[in-house]
Amino acid sequence: MRGASAGAAVCWGVTFMASHAGAAELAAPRPAPEQTVGNPVAAVWKETHIDFVYMGRTVRYSCDGLRDKVRALLLDLGARRDLKIAAVGCDADRLHTNSPNTSLSLTFSAPALPNPTAKPLHEGDLAATDARFETFTITSDAFRNLGVGDCELVEEFTQQILSKLVTRDLKHDITCVPYQLSGSRFLVKGEILRPLPPAEQAAGQQKAAGPQRVYPPAKD
Repeated sequence: MRGASAGAAVCWGVTFMASHAGAAELAAPRPAPEQTVGNPVAAVWKETHIDFVYMGRTVRYSCDGLRDKVRALLLDLGARRDLKIAAVGCDADRLHTNSPNTSLSLTFSAPALPNPTAKPLHEGDLAATDARFETFTITSDAFRNLGVGDCELVEEFTQQILSKLVTRDLKHDITCVPYQLSGSRFLVKGEILRPLPPAEQAAGQQKAAGPQRVYPPAKD
């Protein structure tokens, strides 16, 4: 995952930088193609609101750093790019070393299976889309800007946010050792409902519409 602004974090009172490269492109193409699991299915864009509270004891993030990490994870897992994330109770460029619990207010849309009883939150919510289940993995990965220091963040993300997304066969092995990086590890994997790429969606719509008939020009 890529990002643009540097996101600072604090570990045992020592500051280190969690670098991002490209703020407008935080969720870049995945480093390796994920495995396609199922055929395309009819889905909807379901809007979700979450107040995310980071309770980590080992690493503390700047407001920008925490927001960018969570944004990148959501986009990589299939959330729509118009998501909104606001840091609560802190300034964008301040470390807040005396504030252990940084929180985020999240509003995002992600693919969900249609529910006839669900009511849209507003016009445009529950709009139709095409999606399919694909495998995913969250683990230490320099390309995605995730390291052992992000263990507690991944643990909180899995509990508070990933649980709201449509997944199958979810497995996680997370061990975060408080106040030290040594011995910590995290691995979250399974299948998640992701939207089809725009080109594939367009091809499916064209196929559903049937072949286009070409008529010869009219003669004068």
